[in-house]
Amino acid sequence: MTFRILLALALAAVTTACASNTTRSASTATTSEAAAVAARLDRGTWMVNRSTDVWKVFEADAQFGTAPRHIGYLMERKYRQMRGGPEFDMYVVTTLDRGEQIGHIDSLGRSVRYEAQRNGGFDQVPVGVGTMEQNVGAIFQTSERISLEKTSARRISFESLDLNRDGTLDANEAAPYGVTVSGADANGDGVIDFQEFAASDL
Repeated sequence: MTFRILLALALAAVTTACASNTTRSASTATTSEAAAVAARLDRGTWMVNRSTDVWKVFEADAQFGTAPRHIGYLMERKYRQMRGGPEFDMYVVTTLDRGEQIGHIDSLGRSVRYEAQRNGGFDQVPVGVGTMEQNVGAIFQTSERISLEKTSARRISFESLDLNRDGTLDANEAAPYGVTVSGADANGDGVIDFQEFAASDL
């Protein structure tokens, strides 16, 4: 009887130890899987990018000789494929609404246009390899001459506030955005020019 009790206790101890080891192994496996997932996600950090240079895109009507028309923006972005890896360039093409991307040009000069699908997605359609202007024109689907004018995000913000396009911000243009002329008007002429705007923290 005593022997059977001791044997039962021993078996219970072994079973508990095995269960504990199994739990530790599962925990270790879970930790390893989490690390693997984290590594895969880390490799996906190339999706996080930083914007650098910006250009205005102009289309000129060669047939009628009209002034070039501002049709969109070209924005350079720096991508990283993995943490600590090298950066590479990607150029994003947008309409006048910089949130509306219509294509991109990769670091090898290959241009791709985004074409909407009925289901709400979009197709990435290769449209050629050429000069930057040719690539942008292909994305906009125009045969007219494309020209690029370098600008900056700060300049674009200023121009969006300058409703009368006189190159300065008066009190009426500044007020709806909470911008006070008196605070940024360094020379006291009653308006904010771009230099004053760029030097301020508005």
